[in-house]
Amino acid sequence: MLAGAAIVSYLTRASISTAATTIQADLQLDAVQMGYVLGGFFMGYIWLQIPGGWLGGRIGARITLTTFALLWSLMTLASALAPSYEVLRWSRIAMGAAQAGLFAVIIKALADWFPESRRGTAGAVITGSMSVGAVIASGLTVRLLDPLGWRGAFEVYALVGVVWAVAFALWFRNTPAEHSGVNLAELKLIREVAPIRSRLHDPELDLADVATHAKDKSTVEVTSFGAVLMSMALSVSMWALCIQAFFRAFGYALFITWFPAYLEQGFGVATSRAGDLSMLPLAGVVVGSFLGGPVVDVILVRTGSRWLSRSGVAAFSLGTCALATLAATFVNNPLAAVAMLSLGALLSGLASPTTWAATMDISGRHTALGFAIMNMSGNIGAIACPIAVGYLIAHIRATNGNWDWVLYMFAAIYLAGSIAWLFLNPNQSAVVRRVRA
Repeated sequence: MLAGAAIVSYLTRASISTAATTIQADLQLDAVQMGYVLGGFFMGYIWLQIPGGWLGGRIGARITLTTFALLWSLMTLASALAPSYEVLRWSRIAMGAAQAGLFAVIIKALADWFPESRRGTAGAVITGSMSVGAVIASGLTVRLLDPLGWRGAFEVYALVGVVWAVAFALWFRNTPAEHSGVNLAELKLIREVAPIRSRLHDPELDLADVATHAKDKSTVEVTSFGAVLMSMALSVSMWALCIQAFFRAFGYALFITWFPAYLEQGFGVATSRAGDLSMLPLAGVVVGSFLGGPVVDVILVRTGSRWLSRSGVAAFSLGTCALATLAATFVNNPLAAVAMLSLGALLSGLASPTTWAATMDISGRHTALGFAIMNMSGNIGAIACPIAVGYLIAHIRATNGNWDWVLYMFAAIYLAGSIAWLFLNPNQSAVVRRVRA
């Protein structure tokens, strides 16, 4: 059900990219205006990250996720009915606000439902499901445009969100202990202290069982909301987590915003084919995300190294993604370029589960808040991407410039994300401080 939330949310979030040129023609929008429409979702998304995560921690995932889904479905319908640029832009901003707390609440639910030794895989399922939703959005929207138009397609997606919300409210429970379908053996497995902990480099900072810190006189856990925020603000690892999130989200946002238009205008690809080709990088992210989860868990179990399984994997995958993106500038065939970018997207997808696992590692029982801060940082990048690319495309058109500059930008973005991971230490808590004896 949590994976379903990721799929449905990205279905409504990403479908606008495939319909972008159709919407531009219908509402008479230029590239800069469309850039602000595409970035509008993230403008709303960024501001309610922390409140949404806090709310989920207070009243639980069942109520909050149901409410979020109903609200974003309503805003999807509002987008479908938008008569002008301003109404469309503000409906997208409101949709982003409705989805703001979604993944902060989901990651808290994962921490409640999965032991540490399975968190990489659990995170991979969620991150992979995001791109599954984006892939479906690209393929389905292009097929709905002719019979239903972009407005009809959005109305269909609004209905899907309502159906998911009802099903989730009926089935899900906040904790395993509350669910009638979980037996005692399964509950014990979920709560088990994983044997890998004895092999971790800094076992006294195992955050899956924060209560142990009360017995450790060399550490102190901050608990108040303000103190937790201050502690996270002083954490180098939290800063590194947020910086990599900015660059990763900036890079990913291309594929759910301007990429179809880039193919149409940079390579002369027809709208229908651009929609289909846009599915390939997103499919690459799906494959990378699902592969990344087991890779993260296996490396952790076999080496006992959180750094290698989190920071090492992410730095390598984003660095090689930058190389693949740069390689796409050396080909002139759109299919070959998309193939290289899809390989890069797969490599970037490998880093997705590491982000979820590292957030749980350094945030402990404050995971929802830690994820909200990280995700908010990422969405600054997601806001910047469509706007920056919109201006870049307008400049390229006006000057008859080189379309490879779009890819040069994204190669640099992924390289910067790779470097940020080198400063993240998943063994060091962002909310537990050592004190002098």
